[in-house]
Amino acid sequence: MSLKTVLSAAMLLCASTALIGVDSAAAYPVPKPVPTAWELKCTPGGLRLFADPADGKLYWYMTYQVQNSSGRDQIWVPDVTLFSDTGVISKAGVGVPGRVSESIRALQGNPLLETQDEIIGDLRQGEEYARDGLAVWPVQNDRANEVSIFVAGLSGETAREFHPVTGEAIILRKSLHLKFMVDGDLEGRLAMPATLMASEWVIR
Repeated sequence: MSLKTVLSAAMLLCASTALIGVDSAAAYPVPKPVPTAWELKCTPGGLRLFADPADGKLYWYMTYQVQNSSGRDQIWVPDVTLFSDTGVISKAGVGVPGRVSESIRALQGNPLLETQDEIIGDLRQGEEYARDGLAVWPVQNDRANEVSIFVAGLSGETAREFHPVTGEAIILRKSLHLKFMVDGDLEGRLAMPATLMASEWVIR
């Protein structure tokens, strides 16, 4: 086989791979323009840092309110995940001592504020039955400049995809993506909440 033929085949393979990549990205599922399933309203509070007086360890925390206007009562089981630009992925409540959640709740001064576990349960319809929740994560790297919070469990909309390697079917859920910018030094970050830059629905 001539060198020209080999090079031509290689160029064709690269072009095909690039096109497949573009098609795959374009085909990635996005939420439907008009909701086709039940949906809850989530209003986030600020994303803040908290230093535990007992040992000085840092924790991210975010308050939120969830309201049900879906047409029927729902079960609220919060699934709140934090991603940072330092590579940290953390589920709310994991590795968080009870005293930390209680200290943050006392700091907020809201007697209706519920922790990650307490808020699990029935969410009745109407503004008067809205519930206030608290999500807390241990800080694994305090140098993050961007933090994303994904809130799942707010919608019944799903999408079915297949794992690119195993071919196994994967169910993705419509989730709320909150993107925060974190400015300043550590002292400033402890004093001021992060800035909410974007809020959007995604499928993940």
